[in-house]
Amino acid sequence: MPRLQLWGIAPSNEHGTSNTFRLLGLFLVTLASAPFAFAAEPAAANLPQSSKTPKVLLIGIDGLRVDALKKANTPALDQLAAAGSIRYQTRVISEQVPDSDTISGPGWTTYLTGTWADRHGVLDNSFKGRKSDQAPHLFRLTKQGNPDLLTASFLDWTPLNQHVTTDADVNVIVSPNAKMDEYVGGDETIAHMAAALLASRPIDIAFVYLGAVDETGHKHGFHPTVKPYMDQIETTDRHIQRLLEAIAARPTYDQEDWLVVVGSDHGGEGTGHGGGRENSMVYHTAMIVSGDAALPNSKTDETPSVSTTDITAVALTHLGITLEPEWKLAGDATLWLKPSDRQ
Repeated sequence: MPRLQLWGIAPSNEHGTSNTFRLLGLFLVTLASAPFAFAAEPAAANLPQSSKTPKVLLIGIDGLRVDALKKANTPALDQLAAAGSIRYQTRVISEQVPDSDTISGPGWTTYLTGTWADRHGVLDNSFKGRKSDQAPHLFRLTKQGNPDLLTASFLDWTPLNQHVTTDADVNVIVSPNAKMDEYVGGDETIAHMAAALLASRPIDIAFVYLGAVDETGHKHGFHPTVKPYMDQIETTDRHIQRLLEAIAARPTYDQEDWLVVVGSDHGGEGTGHGGGRENSMVYHTAMIVSGDAALPNSKTDETPSVSTTDITAVALTHLGITLEPEWKLAGDATLWLKPSDRQ
């Protein structure tokens, strides 16, 4: 499968940024002139009982604090929660892996591999020790289960592409300028890019990363009383609404069974989140699994133990891919998907 890739050079700060910012116009020109063609809609392997083709959209909101999410005006996220499950005490770290910090490197690697740091090897934002052979990205596991499925990654934190999401068929990277606070513009561009492809291309599983909530927290504070932070959560919700509208506009939407999963890498306290293993506002975040295949549950803080390691298992299970024992995934789909989707 030919790959589309757009990206810039990215020196990192605490979160990870770069010195260039690619605009939507560049993406559209490159997409239109690229010498490749997407394949027709592939058939998913081991389809669940539904006759519709399973699809997965993973949305990552960096630095999303739970009490701020509860207070924010987020109609798109509320819609997703109402069509599935939302759990506010989703762990982003393991008590059994004490060396792992509550920062983006280990947080997103856990989200995207379904394993804790003792297996994937990432303890901080340097990504030193990354064990991609032991804990491959879920796109690689997707291809092992069904090589015909099309994977797509859209992000504006370049280190994730360098160290984790390198296996995507469609790989779109926007490189914001940290000094100009361009994660806000980066997220907007990512949302436009992802929506353009989700609306029309035969993508089977996509990951869309949005980083401006975290960057706003670092600048102004992670708290529901901080207006810029709350405003950015609500702006991010509008980006998510754009993605949902793009999926609904697909010409094959009626024949598809979309599962949307929303999660984060950590919350925050003050203007940071590192060293937050003892702070529930940092090591807990919210996770949503939404769609016809999702278990319906009311919003609650009192749920069985769940973690972001469940995300990989949920996505693969919905796609009809068998979770192999040798993958040693730390999570599972039991508390998120209906029994009919887990068969």
